[in-house]
Amino acid sequence: MAELHTFYYEFPDGRLGKVETTDPAPAPPDGATVIDEATYNVKLAQWQAAQDQQQADTVAAETAKKKDAYDALVAAGFTPAVASTLSGYTPPAA
Repeated sequence: MAELHTFYYEFPDGRLGKVETTDPAPAPPDGATVIDEATYNVKLAQWQAAQDQQQADTVAAETAKKKDAYDALVAAGFTPAVASTLSGYTPPAA
């Protein structure tokens, strides 16, 4: 059985790639730069952190929008329970 070699790449647009092959010296994909495993792991962790932050920002924005709708409904005279149902916002327990 042939030995597997792992190669790591970074593309000009910031995407990362990882290839396992039996070829000890494959040509990199078009436009890709060969990087070492440590660099790949750091860049992958940075990408994951950015994705996590983007998701957290999206959740926070959606929650703020729901809270604004809830507050407007309560101000318009709806009960908190109805405002919560209509807005999708659940106020924190007191």
